[in-house]
Amino acid sequence: MSITHQKAQEIFENHPTRFTGKEKSALRATLRAELNKMGYSDDEITEIKASGTNLLVGDPHAEYMFTAHYDTPGRTGWMLKTASLWGQTGANVFLIMIMCLLGMAVPIASSFIVPDVSGSGMFWLGELAVLLILVIMIISMVIKNKNNRNDNTSGVLALLAMAEKVTADQEMRKKSCFVFFDNEEWGLLGSGGFAGYCKKNGIDLSGTKVINFDCVGCGDVLTFASTKNTEISGALTKAFDEAGQKPVRKRSAMIFLSDHANFNNSVMVSYTKKSLLGLLYLPLIHTSKDIPCDVEQINRLTDDVFTFAKEGKI
Repeated sequence: MSITHQKAQEIFENHPTRFTGKEKSALRATLRAELNKMGYSDDEITEIKASGTNLLVGDPHAEYMFTAHYDTPGRTGWMLKTASLWGQTGANVFLIMIMCLLGMAVPIASSFIVPDVSGSGMFWLGELAVLLILVIMIISMVIKNKNNRNDNTSGVLALLAMAEKVTADQEMRKKSCFVFFDNEEWGLLGSGGFAGYCKKNGIDLSGTKVINFDCVGCGDVLTFASTKNTEISGALTKAFDEAGQKPVRKRSAMIFLSDHANFNNSVMVSYTKKSLLGLLYLPLIHTSKDIPCDVEQINRLTDDVFTFAKEGKI
């Protein structure tokens, strides 16, 4: 019970972007059809409209909640251009440094061109330089990225693989639910809306084990990230460690931040690469080069997660 290359290719070709409402609706229809084929009835599939349209499969009171975001990002990959040198954190720090340097350099340079520029004039020139970068950042966010196989078609495929494994096992089916989140790329809005929906409707998720698949199709370092040292993060790390896979455990802050951050006992599962300086980064995301997606890697990962959950190791 794995995702076939043919099925992955169909999603790659038919749903390369999920940026507009129409594109997202088309993917949800495909997901419904695939889930129906697996044996999930329409009654088990619910669209939760909360800061986007989140697709819930199963009972949210379940012990395990497997998640992934299905929306795709804008063309902001240029902000992470230097990640392959000094990692994801380094790329963000570098961008901030460039903004600060421009803020200082533009007015200084202007003072040589226009010697009589006032102090306040120099200050506003610096502010305009920083504002220009911010405008470029905002514009790039609203131009959809054309290739998104790692971020996060890979997570969608992982969730489908998990759903198929679970539906064939009655015990795990009772213990599991799945959520395809919307609007992760806009500040984790979909998962935040879903968490709010559950709270409003008396669904207690404080003890739910949330395993979030994000960017699992490209990279060679299995990485688990959480906003704090959660129980599920520790258990998952131990299980994979004992299986000889040596995962890396990280803290989510500005980096490795995904939908798991909106839940108490949660972890983000991803594959990263080491930069030239040995620091981790998520490869190719938010760029037109986000094309590689190792389907077999996704199948191996979900096989392991399913097995560890079934054996009670996580």
